[in-house]
Amino acid sequence: MSATKPETSLPGVKQSTKASASGREALARAENSLAGTEPPSLKLMLKWVGIVLVLAAVSVVVVGLFLPRQWHVERSVEIEAEVAQIHALVADVERWEAWMFDPAQAEAGMEVETQGDPGGVGSTVTWSGKGSNGAMTLVEVNPEQGVRWDGRIETDEINNHGSIRYEPLGNGRVRVTLIDEGTLPPVFGGYFAPVMNSALSQHFEAALGRLAVAAKAP
Repeated sequence: MSATKPETSLPGVKQSTKASASGREALARAENSLAGTEPPSLKLMLKWVGIVLVLAAVSVVVVGLFLPRQWHVERSVEIEAEVAQIHALVADVERWEAWMFDPAQAEAGMEVETQGDPGGVGSTVTWSGKGSNGAMTLVEVNPEQGVRWDGRIETDEINNHGSIRYEPLGNGRVRVTLIDEGTLPPVFGGYFAPVMNSALSQHFEAALGRLAVAAKAP
């Protein structure tokens, strides 16, 4: 009875089998990568997120540089009063709290201060609080025509010009016209200019309404 010889593996066969398996795995990974089935790594995802954020920021800046940054508001009201009565309220910045500023802002903590000779050129009103800071200085005071001012709105430099003009209509009526215009800072100013126009339009319309009431008061 003959004994069965144990099988012997040829040198290098086992290693060749392992190498072949490794090659198939690498080939499968490559095919998955090409087919898009292999999930991206966290590092790659963060890289693309960073690129997208940078491009978005650049786009915001570039677009903002080309947007108009100017605001212009013009509002009028007819008041049953004499020009002198109206001018007394308009030229004296100490009396602006009675009509120019919203009473709700004072209740919310906004502070208003005045400087200079009341009713004279150079008199200034400043305000701060409730997300708004600024100053207006009278540069022209005419009892018959009205006043003009230079303003510093949310900045230390003059970026605002405005005026209030009187137009007698007869029969004890006067048309009062308020014009306010200016330029916001670059980049983000262009995005806020439409908001500024809308907010100031509502604010000055209400202010002229309060002026009409104050001018008619005894």
